[in-house]
Amino acid sequence: MKKVYIILSSLLIAFAACSSDGNGDNGDDPWEWNKPGDKEDGEDDGTVFYPKAEGSIRIMSYNVGSFSKFMTNSTEMVAAMILEAEADVVGLNELDSCNTRHNVNQVKALAAALGGWKWTFGRAMPYREGAYGNGLVLPKGTDVIDSYTVALPKGTGSEPRSIAVVETPDFILGAAHLDHTSESSVLGQIEVVNAWGQTCKGSTKPVFFCGDMNSKPGSAAINAILAKWQMLSSTENTIPSSAPTSCIDFIFRYIDAAPVTVTGTHTMTRFHNGDATKASDHLPVYVDVVF
Repeated sequence: MKKVYIILSSLLIAFAACSSDGNGDNGDDPWEWNKPGDKEDGEDDGTVFYPKAEGSIRIMSYNVGSFSKFMTNSTEMVAAMILEAEADVVGLNELDSCNTRHNVNQVKALAAALGGWKWTFGRAMPYREGAYGNGLVLPKGTDVIDSYTVALPKGTGSEPRSIAVVETPDFILGAAHLDHTSESSVLGQIEVVNAWGQTCKGSTKPVFFCGDMNSKPGSAAINAILAKWQMLSSTENTIPSSAPTSCIDFIFRYIDAAPVTVTGTHTMTRFHNGDATKASDHLPVYVDVVF
């Protein structure tokens, strides 16, 4: 597929630039949660909180807050939540890679905790002698055709941003985290998002865009996205995770590509194998679709 932006090629199975076996743990026990297989107060009774219709593909979007908003390291908790959710692909925001805050490629570490999933990291900017950006993880059996990064302009905003993109035989998905300080900056970033979507115009596979938009439904930013994209996710509140009051995390489909049918969507608040109020300051969202 032709690409007209600065693209940082990234194979999902490539080796990270630094070891993935470190986790930045400071010695505290961060695992104050109901681990897989544990039962506490009768909660793990086999109830499926978010049933997935047969034949559906589950797309999940999660701002994980560098796995350290409320815990020393929530990587394993988030992995358990993703597995419980039966996600088929997950877009991730606020990831560190080999920097002095977290000396680990965080998306690679998450993929390992998931049991060897495939991953890609989309660098948004240099950060603390390493990098910071977005990423995606997919089950290890997924056939990956391509993965790359689209740079988003800083403008008058706080920092450069990016879209981490993956293409499979069935779909294309980009994950981004847009600016939170400047409306003009976020609108400039959305211009590039829409132009990236334009490169996929007429695709016979659906094209999705997800992430932390840092904007609410009805805002100028979300309306600019809706000029080219269909909102698939619910508008249930996603932040703060302990008592959410705003919806700023979304999943969209590019209008001028293959259509989908939505079979389910929610913001996820309940898990047997994790605590969404501790894993991040955002709640994960999902959309189930059939092609």
